[in-house]
Amino acid sequence: MHIEAQRLTRMALLLAIVIVLGLIPVPLTVQNIGILLIGLLLSPFEAFLTTGVFLLLALIGLPILTGLRGGMSVFIGPTGGYLLEYWIGAVLLAWWSKKHRHEWFLLFAKIAIVAVLIIDLFGSMGFAVNMHIPLIRAVALNSLLIPGDILKAILVATIAYKLK
Repeated sequence: MHIEAQRLTRMALLLAIVIVLGLIPVPLTVQNIGILLIGLLLSPFEAFLTTGVFLLLALIGLPILTGLRGGMSVFIGPTGGYLLEYWIGAVLLAWWSKKHRHEWFLLFAKIAIVAVLIIDLFGSMGFAVNMHIPLIRAVALNSLLIPGDILKAILVATIAYKLK
Protein backbone atom coordinates (compact mmCIF):
# COMPACT_ATOMS: atom_id res chain seq x y z
CA MET A 1 0.00 0.00 0.00
CA HIS A 2 1.29 3.42 -0.95
CA ILE A 3 1.51 6.01 1.82
CA GLU A 4 2.34 9.56 0.77
CA ALA A 5 5.26 11.45 2.28
CA GLN A 6 3.13 13.80 4.37
CA ARG A 7 1.36 10.90 6.09
CA LEU A 8 4.68 9.09 6.68
CA THR A 9 6.16 12.24 8.17
CA ARG A 10 3.19 12.63 10.53
CA MET A 11 3.49 8.98 11.58
CA ALA A 12 7.26 9.24 12.12
CA LEU A 13 6.87 12.41 14.17
CA LEU A 14 4.31 10.82 16.47
CA LEU A 15 6.47 7.70 16.79
CA ALA A 16 9.40 9.93 17.80
CA ILE A 17 7.20 11.72 20.35
CA VAL A 18 6.22 8.39 21.95
CA ILE A 19 9.86 7.33 22.16
CA VAL A 20 10.99 10.66 23.64
CA LEU A 21 8.18 10.57 26.22
CA GLY A 22 9.58 7.23 27.38
CA LEU A 23 12.92 8.87 28.08
CA ILE A 24 11.49 11.45 30.50
CA PRO A 25 12.45 10.43 34.04
CA VAL A 26 9.16 10.80 35.92
CA PRO A 27 7.57 8.53 38.55
CA LEU A 28 4.67 7.57 36.27
CA THR A 29 4.81 6.76 32.60
CA VAL A 30 3.93 9.58 30.23
CA GLN A 31 4.49 7.47 27.14
CA ASN A 32 0.77 6.77 26.91
CA ILE A 33 0.24 10.47 26.13
CA GLY A 34 1.95 9.83 22.80
CA ILE A 35 -0.08 6.68 22.21
CA LEU A 36 -3.30 8.61 22.78
CA LEU A 37 -2.13 11.36 20.43
CA ILE A 38 -1.48 8.72 17.78
CA GLY A 39 -5.07 7.59 18.20
CA LEU A 40 -6.43 11.09 17.84
CA LEU A 41 -4.27 12.46 15.07
CA LEU A 42 -3.87 9.50 12.72
CA SER A 43 -6.24 7.29 10.77
CA PRO A 44 -6.93 3.82 12.17
CA PHE A 45 -4.54 2.25 9.64
CA GLU A 46 -1.81 4.79 10.41
CA ALA A 47 -2.34 4.28 14.16
CA PHE A 48 -2.09 0.51 13.65
CA LEU A 49 1.20 0.86 11.75
CA THR A 50 2.76 3.52 13.97
CA THR A 51 1.94 1.81 17.25
CA GLY A 52 2.92 -1.55 15.76
CA VAL A 53 6.34 -0.21 14.75
CA PHE A 54 6.82 1.26 18.22
CA LEU A 55 5.98 -2.06 19.88
CA LEU A 56 8.13 -4.01 17.41
CA LEU A 57 11.13 -1.77 18.15
CA ALA A 58 10.60 -2.35 21.87
CA LEU A 59 10.12 -6.09 21.35
CA ILE A 60 13.42 -6.49 19.50
CA GLY A 61 15.18 -4.90 22.45
CA LEU A 62 15.58 -1.20 21.74
CA PRO A 63 15.41 0.59 25.11
CA ILE A 64 12.54 2.89 24.12
CA LEU A 65 10.06 2.09 26.85
CA THR A 66 9.77 4.03 30.08
CA GLY A 67 12.84 3.37 32.21
CA LEU A 68 14.94 2.61 29.12
CA ARG A 69 13.51 -0.88 28.87
CA GLY A 70 12.91 -3.09 25.89
CA GLY A 71 12.92 -6.73 24.87
CA MET A 72 10.64 -9.73 25.13
CA SER A 73 10.83 -9.79 28.93
CA VAL A 74 8.91 -6.51 29.13
CA PHE A 75 6.08 -7.97 27.06
CA ILE A 76 5.74 -11.08 29.19
CA GLY A 77 6.27 -9.19 32.45
CA PRO A 78 3.81 -7.29 34.64
CA THR A 79 3.39 -4.39 32.19
CA GLY A 80 3.01 -6.50 29.06
CA GLY A 81 -0.78 -6.21 29.04
CA TYR A 82 -0.57 -2.43 29.05
CA LEU A 83 1.80 -2.45 26.09
CA LEU A 84 -0.46 -4.65 24.00
CA GLU A 85 -3.42 -2.45 24.91
CA TYR A 86 -1.53 0.57 23.61
CA TRP A 87 -1.96 -0.93 20.16
CA ILE A 88 -5.65 -1.69 20.57
CA GLY A 89 -6.32 1.60 22.34
CA ALA A 90 -4.62 3.71 19.66
CA VAL A 91 -6.49 2.00 16.83
CA LEU A 92 -9.83 2.12 18.66
CA LEU A 93 -9.38 5.80 19.46
CA ALA A 94 -8.39 6.55 15.85
CA TRP A 95 -11.46 4.74 14.56
CA TRP A 96 -13.74 6.30 17.16
CA SER A 97 -12.44 9.86 16.74
CA LYS A 98 -12.72 9.90 12.94
CA LYS A 99 -16.51 9.56 13.06
CA HIS A 100 -17.26 13.30 13.32
CA ARG A 101 -15.97 16.61 14.61
CA HIS A 102 -15.70 16.76 18.38
CA GLU A 103 -15.98 19.38 21.02
CA TRP A 104 -13.29 19.34 23.68
CA PHE A 105 -15.35 17.48 26.29
CA LEU A 106 -16.32 14.71 23.87
CA LEU A 107 -12.65 14.27 22.94
CA PHE A 108 -11.76 14.13 26.63
CA ALA A 109 -14.49 11.56 27.32
CA LYS A 110 -13.33 9.29 24.49
CA ILE A 111 -9.69 9.58 25.56
CA ALA A 112 -10.57 8.87 29.19
CA ILE A 113 -12.61 5.82 28.20
CA VAL A 114 -9.74 4.44 26.10
CA ALA A 115 -7.02 5.40 28.61
CA VAL A 116 -8.80 4.27 31.75
CA LEU A 117 -11.27 1.59 30.73
CA ILE A 118 -9.49 -0.03 27.81
CA ILE A 119 -5.76 0.35 28.50
CA ASP A 120 -5.93 0.27 32.30
CA LEU A 121 -8.54 -2.49 32.63
CA PHE A 122 -6.98 -4.85 30.11
CA GLY A 123 -3.52 -3.91 31.33
CA SER A 124 -4.67 -4.91 34.81
CA MET A 125 -5.69 -8.29 33.43
CA GLY A 126 -2.18 -8.84 32.08
CA PHE A 127 -0.73 -7.60 35.37
CA ALA A 128 -2.88 -10.08 37.33
CA VAL A 129 -1.86 -13.00 35.13
CA ASN A 130 1.85 -12.14 35.14
CA MET A 131 2.00 -11.37 38.85
CA HIS A 132 -0.21 -14.33 39.84
CA ILE A 133 -2.62 -12.17 41.82
CA PRO A 134 -6.42 -11.92 41.71
CA LEU A 135 -7.82 -9.58 39.06
CA ILE A 136 -9.65 -7.51 41.67
CA ARG A 137 -6.32 -6.82 43.42
CA ALA A 138 -4.67 -5.83 40.13
CA VAL A 139 -7.56 -3.48 39.34
CA ALA A 140 -7.35 -2.00 42.85
CA LEU A 141 -3.61 -1.42 42.44
CA ASN A 142 -4.17 0.10 39.01
CA SER A 143 -6.83 2.44 40.41
CA LEU A 144 -4.01 4.42 41.99
CA LEU A 145 -2.98 5.45 38.46
CA ILE A 146 -6.42 6.69 37.40
CA PRO A 147 -6.05 10.31 38.64
CA GLY A 148 -2.84 10.65 36.59
CA ASP A 149 -4.52 9.07 33.57
CA ILE A 150 -7.39 11.55 33.85
CA LEU A 151 -4.89 14.43 33.91
CA LYS A 152 -3.17 12.95 30.85
CA ALA A 153 -6.56 12.69 29.12
CA ILE A 154 -7.18 16.39 29.81
CA LEU A 155 -3.77 17.27 28.36
CA VAL A 156 -4.21 15.08 25.26
CA ALA A 157 -7.74 16.38 24.62
CA THR A 158 -6.45 19.94 24.82
CA ILE A 159 -3.55 19.28 22.47
CA ALA A 160 -5.68 17.36 19.95
CA TYR A 161 -8.46 19.96 20.05
CA LYS A 162 -5.97 22.75 19.35
CA LEU A 163 -4.33 20.79 16.52
CA LYS A 164 -7.59 19.84 14.85
